[in-house]
Amino acid sequence: MEEEEIKNQHESAMEYAQAVDGIIKFLTSFKKGKNFSGNNVKGQRKKSDFYETPYSMTRHLLERESFDKTLSVCEPACGDGAMTKVMKEKGFWTKDKVTAYDIEIDFLTETKQYEYIITNPPFSLAFEFVEKAKQVAKKKFALLLPLSYLHGKKRYDDIYSDRKYGLKTVYVFTRYPMLGDELRKDGKYRTGMMVYAWYIFENGYGDSPRIEWIDNNSDVVHKEKKKKAKKKAKKKKGKGRKKNVSSKDKG
Repeated sequence: MEEEEIKNQHESAMEYAQAVDGIIKFLTSFKKGKNFSGNNVKGQRKKSDFYETPYSMTRHLLERESFDKTLSVCEPACGDGAMTKVMKEKGFWTKDKVTAYDIEIDFLTETKQYEYIITNPPFSLAFEFVEKAKQVAKKKFALLLPLSYLHGKKRYDDIYSDRKYGLKTVYVFTRYPMLGDELRKDGKYRTGMMVYAWYIFENGYGDSPRIEWIDNNSDVVHKEKKKKAKKKAKKKKGKGRKKNVSSKDKG
């Protein structure tokens, strides 16, 4: 038990160090003209603003937030379909209820309406996506955004002060998920330098938003486990070599 606590403390310290490093890079970026709003592990943002969402992050949302799966849902920034793949899993939506598209259709000029919208929007267009989603989503919409998106005078005035289609819930991930890596089938990921959250806006909601947490610790690829796996593979490889050598000696 003590050993497990030490491991958790070590990982928390590593995360804190990464966060501090990210803040330093962010502050120094103003002189260089860089954007660290959605960093990868090197502290650099992809030019395409394209960050696939690990499967587990979408599952957490669908398991925590209430959606009527008999109603329509739209994913207007689907990329390669990471989110929609989860939406169509057993227990969620049927394929005929899910609409998904990306750059082939400009969401900001969308004229159709859907009951729900769930997406990880391009950060450079997050404000516009929120404004448009309020017109397109009849009931509610969920956007995956950095936790820092809660900050800002314009956002407060134009988005968070809305008492007709208000921010209802913010689901904060307890660990920093790394967006930008190649997706793993098991939904796991390395830790990055950004805190992410699901922002839930609901039509007709006018009270103050509430904050809830999503414990995603089990989704993180732990360094200790990776080391053990490598060590085991190396040991296995070494045994194989010894066998080959001994068989040659016998020959």
